[in-house]
Amino acid sequence: MDVQKIGEALGVQSILTGRVAQRGDDLTIGVELDDVRNGTQLWGQQYNRKLADLLAVQNDIAREVSQRLRSQLSAADQQKLTKGSTDNPEAYQFYLKGKYFTNKFTKDGFGKGLDYFHQAIAIDPNYGLAYNGLAYNYINQVDWFIPPSDAGPKARDAANRALAIDDADADAHVSRAIIAHWYEWDWVAAEREFKRAIELNPNDSEAHGYYSWFLAPMGRKDEAVAEAKRSQQLDPLSSLANFIVGSALVFTRQWDPAIEQVRSAKELDPTFWFAPCFLGRAYEYKGRLPEAIAEFQRALELEKDNPEIWSGLGHAYALLGNRTKAQRYWII
Repeated sequence: MDVQKIGEALGVQSILTGRVAQRGDDLTIGVELDDVRNGTQLWGQQYNRKLADLLAVQNDIAREVSQRLRSQLSAADQQKLTKGSTDNPEAYQFYLKGKYFTNKFTKDGFGKGLDYFHQAIAIDPNYGLAYNGLAYNYINQVDWFIPPSDAGPKARDAANRALAIDDADADAHVSRAIIAHWYEWDWVAAEREFKRAIELNPNDSEAHGYYSWFLAPMGRKDEAVAEAKRSQQLDPLSSLANFIVGSALVFTRQWDPAIEQVRSAKELDPTFWFAPCFLGRAYEYKGRLPEAIAEFQRALELEKDNPEIWSGLGHAYALLGNRTKAQRYWII
C-alpha cells in the first residue's frame, strides 16, 4: 500500500514499514521510517540476525526509531518493552500464534489459540502477555463454546495472573473489565477497569471498542457510539474496529447507518463472520428478512459451529413465518 495514503488514513506524520524474511534460523529484517508529508525517508536499516535474536532486534528498532523521531525512551518506556514479556523466542512465537488463531473468533481458532498460549506459558511461567491471551480467549468463548460458569473463572484467574506480573498491562485491564461486565455484572468495577486501561494506553483501539460495548447496554448511547468511532479512528484499516462501530450502531438501534458501516467492515475482511451476522440483525430489524437470511447464511459459510449464527437464522425464518425452517435451525 502507498505509505502516504496510509498516513492520511491514520492521521500521522511518519510511517514505519518493514519486511521480514526467514531462512532456517536466519532472519533478514528491512525497516524504513518515512515522512508521509513529503515522501522522504527519515531512516532505513537492514538487520541480519538469528531467530533467537528476534526479541532483541525489536527492542533495537524501537530505540532507534525513537531517537530518529527526536525523542528518548523514558525509563518507564524501556520497562514497558520488557515487563510482562519474555526473553524466550520460542515462547514469543507460541504467543503470536495464540493471538493469531484466537482473533479468528472461530471454534477451531479458539482451540488452537488456547493450545499455543499454554505452550508459551509452559516455556515461560512468568509470561504476562500469554496469561492475558488466555483470558481474552476464554472471555470470547463464553456462551458460544464454553459455559460462563467454566470460562468466566478461568478468564478471571488468567487476567489476574497477568496483572500480578504487570499491573500496568493495559490489555489485562481490558480483559478484567470485560469479565466484570459480561460475567460478574459488576458495572462499577467494569467501568473502572476500562478507564484504567485507556489511561494506561489511550491509543488502544480495542480498549475503546470494548468500552463502547459496555456503554451501550448502560443506556449511554452517544458515548457508546463515540467510543466505537474512537476505536475506528485509532485503527481505521482494522476490520474489527470498523465492525465495532457497526455493532454499536446496532446496539443503539440506528439501523441504516449500522447497515452501511457493517458493509464496510465486510469489505475490509470478507472472512470475518461477525460482520454478516450483525448485518443480518440490522436487516432483520429493518424488516428486510430475505436479506437478513442471506447474511446469516453467509456467516454460516464462514463459521458453521457458532450457535449465535444458527439462532439468528432461525429467528429470521420465524419472523418470515417459516415455522419448519425456524424450528430446524433452532434445534440444530
